[in-house]
Amino acid sequence: MKIKQQRRWKRRTAAEQHQIACRVTGWVLWMLLLAGGAGFVAASAAGKYRMPSGSSSSAFAPLQKRADQSAAETLPGHGLFLQAYTAGTLATGGNRVQDVCLTQERLLEMPETLDTAELSKTATLFNDFYQAYEVPMFLGAVPAAGEFYAADLLGSAPFSSQLSELDTFYDEVSSPIRKIDIYQILSTAKDDYIYHRTDAQWTGYGAYCVYRSAIRKMGFIPVSYDQYAVSHVGTYRGSLYRACYDGRVTPDILDRYTCSSGSSVTSVTAYAADGTEEERQMYDHPSEEDPSAYVLGEPCEKIVVQTDVDNQRKLLLLGDADAAYLVPFLMQHYREICFLNVDCASHGAEELADLSGYHQILVLCDADAYGDAALWEKLLHISSSSEKGAQND
Repeated sequence: MKIKQQRRWKRRTAAEQHQIACRVTGWVLWMLLLAGGAGFVAASAAGKYRMPSGSSSSAFAPLQKRADQSAAETLPGHGLFLQAYTAGTLATGGNRVQDVCLTQERLLEMPETLDTAELSKTATLFNDFYQAYEVPMFLGAVPAAGEFYAADLLGSAPFSSQLSELDTFYDEVSSPIRKIDIYQILSTAKDDYIYHRTDAQWTGYGAYCVYRSAIRKMGFIPVSYDQYAVSHVGTYRGSLYRACYDGRVTPDILDRYTCSSGSSVTSVTAYAADGTEEERQMYDHPSEEDPSAYVLGEPCEKIVVQTDVDNQRKLLLLGDADAAYLVPFLMQHYREICFLNVDCASHGAEELADLSGYHQILVLCDADAYGDAALWEKLLHISSSSEKGAQND
């Protein structure tokens, strides 16, 4: 007569059961990786997907990166593959997937290494541009969210800070150009919701904090925060989430800021690079891919916002996606805001606007943009007639 043996699983110690469970989980993850990875590799070979890389000299790099990501998301099993890969990374003590650093509370984009020589060239271009037009200029670099939250990183992988390079860049920009130290401004508010948790851009409140400080430098009294009605219009998961599918992080919130006692927008006109015009409205463009598009619509080369402010002051805003968040606050002080998006620029500022007709110029981009001197060389190109005009003055 056979003696019934105990099931082997019950004879295992707790530690052995844990090891077996980990191995089974690993087999499942590998099966998912192989299933999703086949399409992933095929798309890479076909040129439909590229892993995020380091610095780029192309002004269209941010748009290209979004296009690459959108193409990858159409692949069968893409989300499942990244979700499994991220789970495996976390299970083995890792804290980074592609260019995304993983934390319990948020996802952080690993910033590019800034080339000090490129930053120096960019500073010189701004100095020459100011000398040519002598329009009051204000300049600020938006730091990566990791500058404030790198301590939350899981594991021991280092976070590459850009602050020292930015300090050197600010020093090389001539003193007539007023600098806005955004890192110092946001440091006092880092416990608030100033950066999106699943996207690399700041939030409306982060933009307000910078507006409140910058507008004083620009000669105005800021509208107090309690004058704005803030409406939560929805939630979304941004580009950093779609790069790793880490579902632990809370989705972000889209906010709408309305100042009932302030000025109103009378028109929003978007101009594509081919000259095509499109009439838009503020806060009428929900976008799951680019939260800044919710404010002014999909990125394009030039957007002109007209308001009913009772003055004739005009502002030229040179910036990227982060700058779009400032428009709902800046519109309380200017009759016209001309926003030139550096991510979409294919013409020089001279070609896009009558620069002498603006009372002030505000330049606001993420730190990486200032490390691309070729972008600014095209955008800030000074014609020979402008140089002669400046000399005659």
